[in-house]
Amino acid sequence: MTRPEVLQIVDPHLHLWQLSAGQYHWLQSANPPAWPDKALLQHDYSVAKLELKPPFKLAALVHIEAGFDNSAPERELAWIAGQQIACPHRAVAFLDCSLPIAQIQQNLQALLPYQPAGVRHIFEGDDECWLHAPQLLNIAPRLAQHKLVLEVQCSLASSKNVARIQQLAQQFPDLTLVLNHAGLARPEHFHLWQQAIQMLAPLPNVAMKLSGWEMLNAGRYSTADPAWQQQVFAAVLSEWPVERLMLASNYPLCLWQGSYQQLWRRYYQLLTKLGLGSAGWQQLSAGTARACYRLTEE
Repeated sequence: MTRPEVLQIVDPHLHLWQLSAGQYHWLQSANPPAWPDKALLQHDYSVAKLELKPPFKLAALVHIEAGFDNSAPERELAWIAGQQIACPHRAVAFLDCSLPIAQIQQNLQALLPYQPAGVRHIFEGDDECWLHAPQLLNIAPRLAQHKLVLEVQCSLASSKNVARIQQLAQQFPDLTLVLNHAGLARPEHFHLWQQAIQMLAPLPNVAMKLSGWEMLNAGRYSTADPAWQQQVFAAVLSEWPVERLMLASNYPLCLWQGSYQQLWRRYYQLLTKLGLGSAGWQQLSAGTARACYRLTEE
């Protein structure tokens, strides 16, 4: 009798937090975002809560900054370093790109002793302007020098954003840019988003995380829409090599749409329906993330 295949998961986008330890202003009820069911998130989320049952196995993870202390982001890295995480793991730190370049460089220097995998500033809403600010061009070479990934969370429905990503990727070929949450794909902007991924497909140093589905309608009404997820998967797989694509959870926000187990099972079912074989699945579920975030196998 053959043993069932183990489906390894390297989750490159999840958040861990301890409310009593950090600030987490965005999780407080009085502060934006005004999500209908923010209460689900107002609990501690440790690695012990990441439950996966066979055939899935959590082989490694990447913690993405969660606003522990945006004025001193190295504190979040120190907190992560103190957590009991048995599997290989890396962390992406907050880096405020709205600050003067000297302050950004000082903040980056404070992060380096903790050996982060990369940095992130969410370029959404009012903060989208910082994606286009000159500071980013000044800090990009430093990020590349230290082999730090630049997480880019912005809408690809904006041609201006797409042009900026192209500029960064071409001007700094040693810098890896990772698009968060499938470039914030939305059904009403699908055509613009599809044009964007076609334009970004030739850039070898741009990767994409497929996640964030619950953000379409964040909160208790954010029910899973497998047909929409499959549409996005099909579009991306038709344009991009699997070596630059990775599945991610956005845990614990993904819990709005079901359990952690259900998310990975849905991914597997949808991609199998699209004809993705075992090797392709393992590239999307583990291989790309391992390479991008320099995670070693145990």
